[in-house]
Amino acid sequence: MALILLLSLLTLNDTVNVDIWVNKEDGVYHPGENLKIFFKVDKDCYVAVYDIEVGGRENILFPQPGEGGLVEADRIYELPPETAGFDYQINGPAGTETIIILAANDKLPQLNDNDPRITKKTIEIFIKELEPAKLRIIASPRRCDIYITELASDKEVYIGESPHTIILRPGEYLVKIEKFGYRTLCRRIRLEPGDRRRVFAKLWTY
Repeated sequence: MALILLLSLLTLNDTVNVDIWVNKEDGVYHPGENLKIFFKVDKDCYVAVYDIEVGGRENILFPQPGEGGLVEADRIYELPPETAGFDYQINGPAGTETIIILAANDKLPQLNDNDPRITKKTIEIFIKELEPAKLRIIASPRRCDIYITELASDKEVYIGESPHTIILRPGEYLVKIEKFGYRTLCRRIRLEPGDRRRVFAKLWTY
């Protein structure tokens, strides 16, 4: 009995305690927002962090290829690190993503590893689509060509002739209205979730 108790205590003392959290306390994200993940362990150990997307695809976030995953005790790690040169941007679809952290003393743990000495902790983030906005564009003269550029992506799209109504996700846009023989008009607008906006434009001849 004493031997069993001693082995149990040794196993307990060998366990790594893990904390993991994200940059939004409620865990709710909308497309276009950036996700930051933080973790800390109480012992020097090996850590792996996985992201399970809404559709079930698995991505390993830590360690990066070629790295061993060894981390220091009581140090806060940030994913992606500030030196990474990129962000984790939420793109959708709506649903629940799962972030899993695994920690082990003697080796880099794998997602499907059943070793009881591996510490595993899971958190969830919730992706919700923002309510779209409606934009009505009315121009004089009629039948002007309308182009819209989403400033976040810098992608211009031809949407048709005026008058025209379009459904857009919230964000900042550049609306360009043009017609042969008239001066081109450009307007920058910001659409909030659920907005119902109208743009009235009068083009002048040269």
